[in-house]
Amino acid sequence: MLIAIDIGNSSINIGFFTESGLFVQKIDTSPLMSPSGYLALLNRFKKEKNIDKTPEGIIISSVVPGHTDVLRETLKGLASVEPLIVSCKINTGLKFNIPNPEELGSDRIANAAAAYELYKCAVAVVDYGTAITISIVGKDADYIGGAIMPGIGLMNNSLAKGTSKLSVVPLSPPELALGTDTIRCIQSGLFYGTAGAAERILREIEKEVGFGLKVVLTGGYGGIISKFIRRKHVLRPHLTIEGLKTIYMRNKDAAKYLREAE
Repeated sequence: MLIAIDIGNSSINIGFFTESGLFVQKIDTSPLMSPSGYLALLNRFKKEKNIDKTPEGIIISSVVPGHTDVLRETLKGLASVEPLIVSCKINTGLKFNIPNPEELGSDRIANAAAAYELYKCAVAVVDYGTAITISIVGKDADYIGGAIMPGIGLMNNSLAKGTSKLSVVPLSPPELALGTDTIRCIQSGLFYGTAGAAERILREIEKEVGFGLKVVLTGGYGGIISKFIRRKHVLRPHLTIEGLKTIYMRNKDAAKYLREAE
């Protein structure tokens, strides 16, 4: 059994890979809990899913540095190996053909590793989370770059904070692009707008690199935005967690060595 943890800006996704399949639990990133609090949650989740095995390993992806060490310390006692922290410096199966790979978010690394492992071709991962990130892997497992823009939740909140008459609207998909009141106008912009923006960015990237890209959609809002993407794509809600497993399997011997060397 493997535990894979993706610490994002809004939520923490905890994946349990067992013989029965993958189980994912989601909790809020804020507030930061104590190690004993996270441990109690993990044990409760394991009990709910009837997972009684000690994990073979643990891997963590985090874009929230303040949470990384707390969860790492929490989890060290649960497995026979050191928790593995994702970065560009470990074996991801990718070659980083960008100037500063250490700046790349570990969630984007996991997304790219999973997508290339699954499809073995040039691929674009569009992750609709707190931010909308696009990550591009070329034909030979080269990570070559991407794009970032605000997510639909951030846009929604920003409109409310930055204007005097607009307020936060329900993140419900609009039936039509033509909004007939303020709420529907905002919803149109959030859903049709971000879907169209991603597709335009992908078209421009394909012109620049000179080859087509398979598109994989993921992230917390990926499911509801999927029907607004006209371009053919694959929806994989737990792609980041899948990528963490892929990376762990490439590095499990190194993780075991780190634990034994303590």
